[in-house]
Amino acid sequence: MNTSDFTSNFWNIYIAVILIISFIGMIWLLVSQNKTKKTKDGQAETMGHEWDGIEEYNNPLPRWWFYLFVITVVFSIGYLILYPGFGTFKGILGWTSQNQYEGEMQTAKAKYQPIYDKFAAMPVEQIAQDPEAKVIGQNLFNTYCIQCHGADAKGAKGFPNLTDHDWLWGGDPESIQSTIKDGRIGVMLPYGGLPPFPEESVKDVTHYLLSLNEHPEYKDRSNPARAAKGKAIYDQICFTCHQADGKGMIGLAPNMTDNIWLWGGRDKDIENTIINGHTNEMPAWSNFLVTTENGKEDDSKLKILTAYVWGLSNTGANAAAAPAPVEAAPASDAAASAAAADEGDQVVVGDDGVVKFYFAVGSNNLAAGANDALAAVVQGVQEGKTVVISGFHDATGDAAQNAELAKQRAQAVQAALEALGVPADKIDLKKPESTTGDGSNAEARRVEVTLQ
Repeated sequence: MNTSDFTSNFWNIYIAVILIISFIGMIWLLVSQNKTKKTKDGQAETMGHEWDGIEEYNNPLPRWWFYLFVITVVFSIGYLILYPGFGTFKGILGWTSQNQYEGEMQTAKAKYQPIYDKFAAMPVEQIAQDPEAKVIGQNLFNTYCIQCHGADAKGAKGFPNLTDHDWLWGGDPESIQSTIKDGRIGVMLPYGGLPPFPEESVKDVTHYLLSLNEHPEYKDRSNPARAAKGKAIYDQICFTCHQADGKGMIGLAPNMTDNIWLWGGRDKDIENTIINGHTNEMPAWSNFLVTTENGKEDDSKLKILTAYVWGLSNTGANAAAAPAPVEAAPASDAAASAAAADEGDQVVVGDDGVVKFYFAVGSNNLAAGANDALAAVVQGVQEGKTVVISGFHDATGDAAQNAELAKQRAQAVQAALEALGVPADKIDLKKPESTTGDGSNAEARRVEVTLQ
């Protein structure tokens, strides 16, 4: 059995015959109507009707009109010779829409791929600051994200706001990129009508959730007596996902203590969520933003869009609202260069062949005088050495936040070296390390670059 059992050449022949008949008919019509018709006695023939003594002659078409028809017929024949359209004949040019698409894609790739490659070698935090990357990222956002999250990225009921710092699946660049690439599905189970959730108990739990909220707008609406009853139910059922303190868990359940409500913060909205539940799906965009050619995956578009989304809540005015990384206070016994960093000045020091980049508290920006030290590192690479970058962080405070800031600082040094021409395969980025000792001085806020 083959495809010929299900298809035939009938329609191709049918279309070709229709075209031939149409052309013959058009040519006959033009020729037959291109002369003045006369009666047997030599008088000009009329159309056979009269109005108030006026008759209409049966004259041929005006010459300009006639030639327009001729040009149309000639053009049509020429088109069907050059391009497909006459049955199965493919045209002498061999044109196909697929070939044209692939050609346009190759042209676009040759024009834009170098730009994407440049950003692919940069950390997300640095891409988010680049004006050219912002324009590209906004275009990608307007293409794939605006339908749900809105033109201002502030979302709507059921669609998260991307400009705040409330992230259901994590707000670091890696988590955002994973969310865009693979999508997410969030489920709040419906509890309406199930024990211990009769209607009044739903209201009790709602009042308890309002009492947990740190925002007065919600806390003041809570009835203490009902909240006490709701706590007993919450501790029995809800704490499993939302935790005993109501702060939730990344990837599992939202924080109930802030003033952000995905499905609305009115009493009725909260009750509806408990009773009916919700299922949210963020679609995966890997098929649109990640391409594979010759077995190599190109995710540069995905990375630029990630940087744009991350930057919505981590640059400009929004950055000021971000939770500040927890770092230890400066110590008075630091070395001279370290002391300068404690005062807010960033310094770069060469010590026993190891270049140290010091950073101010909460900052991942390189010092203004870093260029000379970077040049020395580049020279070492040109001599055949490999760069090892180590980021350090405080031994006090929130370890996860400190480690993330140390990573960002190391990536800033890496990006600066790559911008100066150091190949990525010549750079080894080590996992952030905790500073030994009390970790309370500028030594805890450094990046070391070693040439090996």
